[in-house]
Amino acid sequence: MARWVVVVQFGNGEYYRVEEVTRFEGTPEQARATLYEVACTHRPRAGLRQQRREVFRVGNGDAYYVHIDGRMSTHRVFYQLAELTWSTGAVPGGPQ
Repeated sequence: MARWVVVVQFGNGEYYRVEEVTRFEGTPEQARATLYEVACTHRPRAGLRQQRREVFRVGNGDAYYVHIDGRMSTHRVFYQLAELTWSTGAVPGGPQ
């Protein structure tokens, strides 16, 4: 099975961050389903009081742009799916 990661990109002005939301193994269909679930439920900031969320699919479903209106602020985040294609060492949790 393939190894996947869902990353989120967010920021303000010239400062942007990219963070891993989750890592997992699965088929491409399972990976896209996980990405969609994350885009619909993940909170990019602790304590965020969501009032409204819009989720927009980008391309073939390997990325989502999400607009979140909170009680005190608005967040615009980008979730993307990535498949592990190469690694220099043992994969955590894999055979030694």
